[in-house]
Amino acid sequence: MKTSWLAMVAGLAVLGTGAQASAQTMNVTYFTVAESGDLDYNTNPCCISTPWTNEVQGTLGPNGYPVYNPSYPGPTLYDVNPTTGELTWWNPALNSNVVQTGTGVVTLPYANYSFFPPNGGGSNDANGFQAAIFRGQLVVPTTEAVTFSFGADDDAFLALGNTVISQEGGIHGVDSAPVVTPILTPGVYDLTLFYTDRHETGAGLYFSLNTTGVTVNPVPEPATWAMMLVGFAGLGAAMRARRKPVATIA
Repeated sequence: MKTSWLAMVAGLAVLGTGAQASAQTMNVTYFTVAESGDLDYNTNPCCISTPWTNEVQGTLGPNGYPVYNPSYPGPTLYDVNPTTGELTWWNPALNSNVVQTGTGVVTLPYANYSFFPPNGGGSNDANGFQAAIFRGQLVVPTTEAVTFSFGADDDAFLALGNTVISQEGGIHGVDSAPVVTPILTPGVYDLTLFYTDRHETGAGLYFSLNTTGVTVNPVPEPATWAMMLVGFAGLGAAMRARRKPVATIA
C-alpha cells in the first residue's frame, strides 16, 4: 500500500509540472500599445547606453505587475497605477492605450530581434509598440542556483515568484543581462518575464535557461489544477479508509 501511495503522489507532481522534462516552454500574452497618445512611448529620449537596473522596485505589486520606482535616475514614467504604483504597460483595464492581442506558447531559448506587433510577428512598429508577459513554472529538482540569460530592446523585468531578480529599464538597444538566482531548494517556482518596446528604434528580446536539469513549463490550465485537486481528494479518502477500524467476527 505504501508503494501505491508514493506512486500516486509522484504522478500528481508530474501532472502539476506538465511532465515536460525535455521542452522548455512558457505561456505568453501579447499586447499592442498605441503608436501615439501614451506619454511613456516614443517620447522619452533615445537612447541610454546602459539599461537602468532600478527602474522598478524589488517586488511585484499586489496585482502581479512591476512597481515603478520614482527615485530611479531616469525620465519620469506616467503609466502608473495611482493606488498600487504598478506600471500599466500590460493592463488594458487601466491603460486605454493598451490592447491585448493574443496568447501562445514559446520554446526556450527564445529570440526575436524584430519583436513588432501583432504578436511579435510584424515587420515594424509603425502601428504600435509590442508588449508581452511570459509566464512559466521553474521546476528545480535539487538544491542549487539557477542561471538565465536575457537581453531586450527596450524594458524587460524578470521575476521569480514575487521578487524581481533582474531588470533592463529604459530605452536602449538589445543589452545582455546574465542572471544567477539565490540558492533554491527543490520545488516549483513561478517565473515571469515582462517586456515592452517603447521607441521606434527597433525591438527585440531573447531569453534562455542555462542550468542543466532544471525545466520551465507553462503555467497549468485551470482544468489541470482541478484534476490535481480531485487526485489529492482521492488520496485523502484512501488514507482515511486505511485508518478506519475493521470489525472482526468473534
